[in-house]
Amino acid sequence: MLPDLERKLLRILYNYASQHHRMPTMQGLEIMAGRTKQEIKSALLMLEKERYIEWEDKSSLETIKIIEGWEREPEVIKRPAPKVSAQYWTEY
Repeated sequence: MLPDLERKLLRILYNYASQHHRMPTMQGLEIMAGRTKQEIKSALLMLEKERYIEWEDKSSLETIKIIEGWEREPEVIKRPAPKVSAQYWTEY
């Protein structure tokens, strides 16, 4: 599960890129996210580490490529169903 800022940036990048067919500028991202440049850069590096985005040239946001635009669903652990036998119902 992504922290709030990383999830917010991922959604901003995805929606902005789909509407404008390019990535936002750092100044635009600062305004949209309401965070500082340093906070945004560290969050983007975390998104890259978690393989949500690819970011080759760190000096430009234009080189960001979105791999996954949505947060991954946590894996659900399936527990085996309890075994019910007739003995439970017939023996007190």
